[in-house]
Amino acid sequence: MKKQLEVVFAPLVGSLVWNVHRGEGRYLTMEFGRPHLCVREPLGRSSATSKRVQRMLRMRGAYIHGDWHLFVQGDWKVAVEDDWLHSDDEIVPYSLKEDCLRNLGGQRLVSVEAVEDGRRLNLVFDLTGKLEIWPPAGDDDTQWSLHGWDGNTVGADHDGNLRFEVGEPHREAT
Repeated sequence: MKKQLEVVFAPLVGSLVWNVHRGEGRYLTMEFGRPHLCVREPLGRSSATSKRVQRMLRMRGAYIHGDWHLFVQGDWKVAVEDDWLHSDDEIVPYSLKEDCLRNLGGQRLVSVEAVEDGRRLNLVFDLTGKLEIWPPAGDDDTQWSLHGWDGNTVGADHDGNLRFEVGEPHREAT
């Protein structure tokens, strides 16, 4: 397991993390590597019942993604210097805890370590940043997934087992 994780994360070591973002619930996303512009063209009419969703699907979307996109679905803790933010913490904009996410951005990934037979993952960054990921109690969902610009994805389940998927490479918008 440890060797597999070293191979999976090897291309990210030394690269900058950016666009660190906390989503709904315990979700956390971040980008690594060079930025790429992705454009989703309008999808036209939809059977969606929500007026908001219908409008969103009729609009063009432009997004910036990195060479690698890390999507964390398990529990996590981000620490920078003496401050930390946990996935269960209440969202309080502009608090010292929430600053941990902004302070993690721009740091270089130094190392990745699998702990507890791969059930926990620790990412260490160069300016005191650290991200710890572990499965939530009693949950069988994916802990994290790493999506490459080449279309390939690797994810870890509740027990730390890796799942690999080969996909189509993304294309840069013109």
